[in-house]
Amino acid sequence: MLSKDENELLTRVGRGTPAGEMLRCYWWPVGFTEHVKEKSSPTKVRLLGEDFVLFRDGGGRLGLVELHCSHRGTSLEFGRVEDRGIRCCYHGWLYDVNGRCLEQPAEPADSTFKDRIHHPAYKAQEIGGFVFAYIGPDPAPLLPRYDLLLEENGERVIGAGTEYCNWLQRAENSVDQTHLVALHAPEYPHMALKRPEIGWEKTIYGAKITMHVPGVSKPKHSHWVFPSHTRHTTARKGRIPDHAIRFRVPTDDTRTMTFWLRFTPYDETNRGKPLVLKTVGFEDDKPGVYTRVDDGWWRIASHDQDRVAQESQGDIYDRSKEHLGASDQGVILLRNLIKESIDAVRDGDDPFWILRRPEQNEKITFDASMAEIRALG
Repeated sequence: MLSKDENELLTRVGRGTPAGEMLRCYWWPVGFTEHVKEKSSPTKVRLLGEDFVLFRDGGGRLGLVELHCSHRGTSLEFGRVEDRGIRCCYHGWLYDVNGRCLEQPAEPADSTFKDRIHHPAYKAQEIGGFVFAYIGPDPAPLLPRYDLLLEENGERVIGAGTEYCNWLQRAENSVDQTHLVALHAPEYPHMALKRPEIGWEKTIYGAKITMHVPGVSKPKHSHWVFPSHTRHTTARKGRIPDHAIRFRVPTDDTRTMTFWLRFTPYDETNRGKPLVLKTVGFEDDKPGVYTRVDDGWWRIASHDQDRVAQESQGDIYDRSKEHLGASDQGVILLRNLIKESIDAVRDGDDPFWILRRPEQNEKITFDASMAEIRALG
């Protein structure tokens, strides 16, 4: 178990907190390409306890700037996106995507005041239909080019949902594969309550998790990607098997946003067809509201099972009360890597799994059977 102080160390994500400063060293998805069109209404974004506004100017450039205008604090969520940037609705100050103040309509024509204003602006990039944000220190690392973000030979479906709990509860679920035989028993009846043999192998990106279940001929392989992502396959009852990646994004101390991608490869008859990209967008999840079903088990619908497990632990789970067993080695590995990464950032070094060299990042490819990740060199 963790002490209360250790629990605080790992869970708090605001600017200036140890975990918050570490988590700001990574790129995080915050939106969808399909939703951020040129000169459309700006979108409010919350990430790591801070508020921003996301937009695309008339030149097609993505902008991610501090939510509140540098003049009098009005929210730029209610501003107007123009050719050169975003204009505040209160006094008309205009900012470009780099935070430069271009116009101040009420100031004297010869005023140089605008040249002395720099509105906080941050980096945004697109890949695979997602918009990723980086709000950490310069120089920014490379945005990882994971295979499912680049794969074209199939159908890619993307979306996001809110979990009303701290990010670490969602991250720990990534390495806790033993819950499949219990929580997801209705979806994997061939594994239900069978005692698995499971191993966690530390890798350059996080961990490869291998689980052998009695009576199942092949082991299940999944990959935990630091700090809180998973790359795996799914074969839940009643659904076509697919490849998946989930990014568990710390919204603030008590909310997490999971951005997800499901990819179904084309069969031989459709090979060569253009990619089909479907954006589901943001799902309307409400705290404590779950779909109940008669499944002979927990009476929790498949899409709500993980949310129930983590949200019912509380907004921020008190880990000083838990009792870890031999099957929790992955959770211990995750916590140790977080602590090591916090220490690294405090010492001025990169935390775990930061990409700096382009040759590392041409395409980070997981094999189809999920048995291993190809060497990055």
